[in-house]
Amino acid sequence: MTRKIACSLLLLILVTIGLNSKTKVGLTRYPSWIVAKIVDSKPVKLTADFTHVLSNSSTAYIGYIDNNYQKFDISLQSVHKSTANRYAVTGVTMVRTNRCNFQGTIDVVENRQFTHPTFGLDNSMKGQFKRRGCTIAKYRFAENAQQKGSGVFVGYLLFYWYETNKGEIVYDDIDDFSDSYSNNQYAGTWQSYATKKSKPCAWGQYRVPNSGDLDVGAAEFSVNPKYARNGWSK
Repeated sequence: MTRKIACSLLLLILVTIGLNSKTKVGLTRYPSWIVAKIVDSKPVKLTADFTHVLSNSSTAYIGYIDNNYQKFDISLQSVHKSTANRYAVTGVTMVRTNRCNFQGTIDVVENRQFTHPTFGLDNSMKGQFKRRGCTIAKYRFAENAQQKGSGVFVGYLLFYWYETNKGEIVYDDIDDFSDSYSNNQYAGTWQSYATKKSKPCAWGQYRVPNSGDLDVGAAEFSVNPKYARNGWSK
C-alpha cells in the first residue's frame, strides 16, 4: 500500500513538473518583460472587444526612444476593431519638436486569465467581477513616410482587463492605488525609413516597460536625473 502511494505521489510530481515545463516553454516566445508579468496566469478563450481598453485615455502615455532614453510622446487618436483579433489604430508621435502622424494595427496574440487575482484596496472589488486577465498583442505603427524623421514601430503590447459580472470587458484599474500599477504597456523598436537603423522604443500608462534604469520613482514614475537632459526636464 505504501509503495502504491509513493508511486502515485511520484507520478503526480512528474506530471506537475511536465506541465510547468510546458508552460515555461510556451512563454519563451514572448519577451522577458512580458513573461515576468504573466507567470500567475493561464491561457483562456475569450471573444471580446478591447477597443475601450486600448483607447483608454485616463492618463497620458510615458515613453522613451533610443538607448539614451530620449523622451517620446505618443497619443492614440482612434482605435476600432477591424477583424476578430485585429484593431486599426491612428495617432500622433512626438520626439523633441518632431511630430509625425501614424496609422497601424494591433493584433491579439493570446488572452490570459490570472489564477490568483487580487481584489483591490481592502478587497473592495471582491465579488464585483468574474475574472481578471491580460492580453498579449503585437503592434505595427507606420508613420507618414512624407514627414521628417519618420519610421515604423513594431513590438509587443501587454494590457490588463477584467470581466464584470454582466460580462463586460473593461480597463483594469483595480490596483491603481499600487506603486507598481501600470497598463497598456508597449515595447519594441522604431526603424527609420531613411537610414533603416533601429532604435529601442517603449511607452505605457503610469510606468514604462523594459526601460532599464530610466524610472527611479517609488510611488510613481520619476525619471533618473542622468537622463533629464534628454527631453524630460521640460
